[in-house]
Amino acid sequence: MTDSTALIIDTETDQGKDPRPIQVATINVATGFEWMKYFNSGRPISPIVIKVHGITDSDVAGLERFELDKFELPEYLIGHNVRFDWRVIGRPDTKLICTVRLARAAFPEWRYYGQSKCIEQLLGKGEASTLTIAAHDALGDARMCYLLYKACCERLNIVPTDYAAAHAISNTASPVGKMPFGKHKGKAIKDVPISYVKWMLANIHNMQPSLYSALTKRVELEKAED
Repeated sequence: MTDSTALIIDTETDQGKDPRPIQVATINVATGFEWMKYFNSGRPISPIVIKVHGITDSDVAGLERFELDKFELPEYLIGHNVRFDWRVIGRPDTKLICTVRLARAAFPEWRYYGQSKCIEQLLGKGEASTLTIAAHDALGDARMCYLLYKACCERLNIVPTDYAAAHAISNTASPVGKMPFGKHKGKAIKDVPISYVKWMLANIHNMQPSLYSALTKRVELEKAED
């Protein structure tokens, strides 16, 4: 337990590549206070992502753009694949706690670790349906993440406001050893061309944390050898 602050965060974006936020939602872990706001990214929303979250250009017409310097930053941001939301809002100087990693540590018996599947495995399909129906809405997703975060903390026997402990656990997951998808699927990370590794880091914004760790370590090793 600490005097630090932490926010659950989730975003919806205007594009799949170089995404900008059009909806941002947060929940204060200590108080449960919810905040949500829509934004105009300054460019048309891709029809592909409209099919996912249902937010259209008319929904955000005339709204202001998201500006990081107006966002009250906590010491910790918590999210499901939180690095994606962290990038979307502008890569702020804050510590990250990923509930994918926490769930893998807390519930190793689970088969799936997508957020909706985590909630189903936690509550059962019937009870979970009232929450998962709101998937791909930033506040709905943040509420699911908040529930999952508290469940992980309970299973791991840590207090939800002990952010340092949660951060330590979420950052000790082992990186993957092989490429899980793409043209180099199944190849050891150390054998994937470094140009492809750098391309992935620059262009794939919703990467699993364990894969991100493996690829960044590969780049670091390459630099050390030069």
